[in-house]
Amino acid sequence: MSNQPGGPNYPAASTPGAAPASSSNGMAIASLVLGIIGTVVGLFIPIIGVIGGVVGLILGILARRRSLSRGIVLGGIILSAIAIVVGIVGFIINAIALANLMN
Repeated sequence: MSNQPGGPNYPAASTPGAAPASSSNGMAIASLVLGIIGTVVGLFIPIIGVIGGVVGLILGILARRRSLSRGIVLGGIILSAIAIVVGIVGFIINAIALANLMN
């Protein structure tokens, strides 16, 4: 039995919890997700690939300036750059396909 009356000893209500995640980690994850989506969808819907890649690249660069989590940031930047290239290739492929359909 405990020497304190009143039941179990609970921590005080004002005890701080875990620190909130920094916004740079959120930007790094968003950059990675946009890079993945842009890379996968870029050939079929090129505008999504290019826009997702550009936004992901911007978020990745901003997160790199603010963060220490280099792996996710670097992955987001690389995949976003690939998404831009895939989107441009998708535009070219779609233009060639449409030109062949017109003839």
